Amino acid sequence: MKTWLFGLQQQLSRQIHENKLPHALLFSGVDGAGQEEIAHWLINVLLCQDLTQDLPQNRPPEKEENLSPVSQVSPVSQVSEETTNVQPFIFQPCGYCKTCKLSANGSYPDHLTIVNDKNTIGVDAIRKLSQFFEKTAHIGIAKTALVNHADTMTVSAANALLKTLEEPTSQSFIMLTTHSSDVLLPTIISRCQKFEIRPPVGKKLLAEYKKQDNDAFVNLSHLSELTDEATAVAFTVFRDKVKDYLCAHQHRAEILTLLVERHDSFRWLEKILVNLMRNQWGWPTAGHDNQQASVINKQQLWQVYNLVQAANIKLKTLVQVNRQFLSEKLLADISLVVEQKNQ
Repeated sequence: MKTWLFGLQQQLSRQIHENKLPHALLFSGVDGAGQEEIAHWLINVLLCQDLTQDLPQNRPPEKEENLSPVSQVSPVSQVSEETTNVQPFIFQPCGYCKTCKLSANGSYPDHLTIVNDKNTIGVDAIRKLSQFFEKTAHIGIAKTALVNHADTMTVSAANALLKTLEEPTSQSFIMLTTHSSDVLLPTIISRCQKFEIRPPVGKKLLAEYKKQDNDAFVNLSHLSELTDEATAVAFTVFRDKVKDYLCAHQHRAEILTLLVERHDSFRWLEKILVNLMRNQWGWPTAGHDNQQASVINKQQLWQVYNLVQAANIKLKTLVQVNRQFLSEKLLADISLVVEQKNQ
């Protein structure tokens, strides 16, 4: 478990103990923030028949897998007040009971995971979820469902889920995970307890950005390219290809592939263009995005930015948008703008 999730685990454990856990929970954050990880942990805790407690403050900071529970407690519904009123704690599934073993094998009958089909979650999948909750639990008391990438639901699916959220059955819990909560219907968000997971930034990286006067345009806690080394490398490669494309019309195929396959590529593209424009205007930037931006003028760069911003809005607001077509059209429109410098 990622260390920055410990506080959220404590909060959810306390809610479980006090019987205040909501029927629906929404975990949102950048790619790799841990929203699916915390959802799986919570599901396993709710289904486990022999919970244990961890005291996270006693944990070695970088050896989470070697941690052992400090005390044994009974299932959630039977936890006594005396065992949990002393200090913060985290419930952990035992890993050995019948439900834990079935859950580990993916065969536990009182849990349902909804997966997206062809990059969307259709109404049939959500209807299956509704029917799942209409039946009583086979083994335990609670029933759980996980909807990963909830932002990919179609409009019909979202409306069907809304009805399920409005009429919860007893001891039923729905977890939603997303990278883009702003795409979800406001009515769905309002019926969930929302947790925005923000990974911390490494000390060296934070110190580096502090040297640049705490640039207000850089949200260190939200950007995965600033919190994950592999993502940072991918962002740098993408940035360099974009600059080459703007300056010399190179790497079109590679950029198209990244726009289609990486969920954060449109945001990256908008961020790169913002930094290029700021550099052209002589404003301080948090990175070194502009060595070649002067090859296209300010007006062209502004036109390209408007094209990217419009495409990004479509991507966020249209549930069934064709990302391949949107990316191809965007690059074609950018090419028309960039080629003006040669005329």
